[in-house]
Amino acid sequence: MPGVLDVFEGNAFNVTSLTDAINNIPHKPGRVGELGLFSNKGVTNRSVIIEERDGVLQLLVSKPYGAPADVNKKQDRRARNFLVPHFPLDDSVLAAEVQGIRAFGSQSETEGVAQVVTNKIASMRQSHEVTLEWLRIGAIKGVVFDGDTTTVLYDYFNEFGVRKQADQDWDMHTAATEQAPMCTAAIRLVEEALGGTPYDHIHCLMGNDVWDKFIVNTSVKTAYERWVGLTGVGGFLREDMRKGFPFAGIFFENYRGKIASTSFIAATEGRLFPVGAPGLFQTINAPADYMETVNTIGLPFYAKQERMAFDKGISINTQSNPLNICTKPRTLIRIYGAA
Repeated sequence: MPGVLDVFEGNAFNVTSLTDAINNIPHKPGRVGELGLFSNKGVTNRSVIIEERDGVLQLLVSKPYGAPADVNKKQDRRARNFLVPHFPLDDSVLAAEVQGIRAFGSQSETEGVAQVVTNKIASMRQSHEVTLEWLRIGAIKGVVFDGDTTTVLYDYFNEFGVRKQADQDWDMHTAATEQAPMCTAAIRLVEEALGGTPYDHIHCLMGNDVWDKFIVNTSVKTAYERWVGLTGVGGFLREDMRKGFPFAGIFFENYRGKIASTSFIAATEGRLFPVGAPGLFQTINAPADYMETVNTIGLPFYAKQERMAFDKGISINTQSNPLNICTKPRTLIRIYGAA
C-alpha cells in the first residue's frame, strides 16, 4: 500500500494540475482588476521589448505649381527593454500536517492530502493577488514599487523620457470651490497626452480624506441635489456613494485598498487615468523558471511541489511573473486638496 505522501507522485500534483488549482480557486479580485483596465497576455521570454513610434502630423505650406514639395517628416521609433519581475513564494506540507487525515489502511488519502495542498495554495494565491493589485496601482501612478513599498521597480516617466504632469490642487478643503472646471482641465491634459488614441472614460480613484471633502463640495452637491436613483430624489445625499458616480466627465470612487498600514492610494490624493485606451495599460506574464515551462507562454500563476529529504513532507512553490506597464504615463494625473 502506498504511504500517505505517495499521492504526490500522481498526476494530480504535477505543475499543470497545481497551476490549474491556483487559477480556479474563487477569489475577490482587486478593484483595478475589476475595471478591466489592463490587457493580460503571456510571453515566452523573461524580458519584453516595447516599441514606441511617434505619429507625425505637420502643417503643409502651399507652393506654386511645379515648385519642390515639402519632405514628409520621418516617424521616430524607439525600443525599450523591460525585465519582467519575478515573485516566488514557498510553503510546505509536512507529514505532521496530514497525520490522522485517514485511518490506517484506507485508500482515500489522496482526497485528504489534496485538501491540505489546496488550502495552502489558496492562502498563497491571496499574496500573489494583492501583489498584482499593488503593482497595477503603481502603473496607474506611473511609478511601480516593489512589495517592500520603497524599492522602485520601474519609473515609467523616466523609462519613456517624459515629464510627469504637475499635481493638481483642487482646493477641496474649501467647500465653495467649483470642481467642474478642475475636472475639465484634467480631462484636457489626459486627452492631449493620449493624442489620437481613443478611450472610453476618465476614472478617478480617491483616498478617504479627499473623497470626504469632494462629496460635500457645494458644486458637487448642487449637481446632484435633484439626482434620482433607486431611492428617489435626493438619493445622492442620503446614500453611501463610495462605489462611485460620474461628475463633470469623470467617474469618481473611493478606493479602499490597504495592507496593514500601507494604503495603496494615500488618503490625501486621487489618481486620474483613462479607461478603454487600447494598449495603454498592460499586464505581461512571463513563464515560470521550471524546466517544463521553458519557452512556453507565460501564465498569471504557477505552482509546483517536490518531496523533502527523507519524505519529511512536500515543498510547494508558487510564483507569478507579471510586468505591469503604462505606455503613456503623461495620461496619469495626481490630484489633491484635502486639508
